[in-house]
Amino acid sequence: MTQLSEIRYTRGVNSANNPIWMDGLRIVLGLFLVIKGILFLEHTTDVFRIFGAEQDLVSAGKAHFLTSMVHIVGGLMIMIGMLTRLALLCQIPILLGALMIVNPQRGVNFGNSELILSLIVTGLIVFFMIVGPGRYSVDNKILRPKPNPEEE
Repeated sequence: MTQLSEIRYTRGVNSANNPIWMDGLRIVLGLFLVIKGILFLEHTTDVFRIFGAEQDLVSAGKAHFLTSMVHIVGGLMIMIGMLTRLALLCQIPILLGALMIVNPQRGVNFGNSELILSLIVTGLIVFFMIVGPGRYSVDNKILRPKPNPEEE
């Protein structure tokens, strides 16, 4: 009988039990990524300068557009909590590129606010990959199967 109660208890442990402040943090992270994607679209000359030395102009334009769209669409998905882990997973290559390619060109020091911001956002993405989307998300409200009342 004790095993049955343990099974019922562990079944109820999921990201829907996360504190509400985690949902707020997830929404702020998604909003930040959307804004960053829009700003990335506005600063095309900087992107071409960074990628221009290593790639031809056409590839740099495609990378610029793809990066912006992944940030915007992924940020919106993170904000509403729809397929959250997939959206977070798509952000990882972009942030790793920012950490390894873009930010070291500006210098690795505490004065480089973009580097610190990239590290914080990467940490938050890893955090939400582990803990899940949370209580107020499309994943929890629609995509998660509801427990059958007959089983409990």
